[in-house]
Amino acid sequence: MPEFNPGMVVLARESRGYTQSELAKLIGVEQGTISKLEAGFLFTPEELIAKVADTLRYPLQFFFQNEKVYGFGSSVFYHRKRQGLPMKQLRQLHAEMNIRRYGIQKLLRATGIAASNSFDHFDPQEYRGRVDVIARAVRTAWRIPPGPIRNLTEALEDAGAIIIRHDFGTRKADAVSEWVEPNPPIFFINSHPDVTGDRLRFSLAHELGHVVMHEFPMPHMEEQADIFASEFLTPERDIAHQLTRLTLPKLAMLKQEWRVSMGSLIEQAYRIGNISKSQRSRLIIQLRAETHSYRESVETDIPIEKPTLLDELIQTHLVGLRYSIEQLSLLMNELEPEFIAKYLPRPKVLQFA
Repeated sequence: MPEFNPGMVVLARESRGYTQSELAKLIGVEQGTISKLEAGFLFTPEELIAKVADTLRYPLQFFFQNEKVYGFGSSVFYHRKRQGLPMKQLRQLHAEMNIRRYGIQKLLRATGIAASNSFDHFDPQEYRGRVDVIARAVRTAWRIPPGPIRNLTEALEDAGAIIIRHDFGTRKADAVSEWVEPNPPIFFINSHPDVTGDRLRFSLAHELGHVVMHEFPMPHMEEQADIFASEFLTPERDIAHQLTRLTLPKLAMLKQEWRVSMGSLIEQAYRIGNISKSQRSRLIIQLRAETHSYRESVETDIPIEKPTLLDELIQTHLVGLRYSIEQLSLLMNELEPEFIAKYLPRPKVLQFA
């Protein structure tokens, strides 16, 4: 019989955003009981485990998995986030990614992915810090033609990446990624309504930079990931001739062509030396004056890219391998209602007058 895994209690609790004391109160025990349970110091009667499972809304078998838990702060996680994101929310995202990874690993054992490209590691030190060169090397390896990338999500999925759109419940985080080999990288992308298509694409490219360049934490890694994203989406050799005599109307036009924000285009123009520091500052001031909210302009919004690979894996199990929804829910570490809500959303029904 499988043994109880205390680490799964930590994951389940953090994925629901509870502290030990909050969980203890919900279950009706002392905090010390939860602390000892998570530390593996407590004999685990079935009644207590059942209460934990019921309160945290996970199948009982979830707590008897022998999966490796990558704890908060592990080097397998990368982020694109703003200052001020509470650690509690970041822990919640890490826990959710661990749990999703367990299910995805099980899906891949039965089906695999026939990827036309692959992910490789590039050490920035070997390239003398030339992150832009690494970005171009990845484009070349993936046979991406010159010019704009029409669908970045599709390009990543062609290399085997699993992309999950998930509402983080905040605008202060855009994306979280992890790469636990031999599995493909997993990208968690914020589906918050305020996250625009251009920001989503830059976040994906930023996280791609992390997973290919940063096997371990290193200085300036966030700056490197930004440079990678900028060069990957708007290569200097392809766009430099367009980033001259910049005005807001011209930037808005280029945004539609390259599918990156006007702010990103200004930064790329400055990075490659097409505009001076003062010109950069002036354009940013003008852009902020025209921006009345989080978005640059609704009129210049870029469509949200939709991932499909995970949906295909789910459908392969349901249709091709004839899994029932109950069986697939357990495989994905979910109770049936939550599995359906996450992976089998109802199609929108057209309303007729």
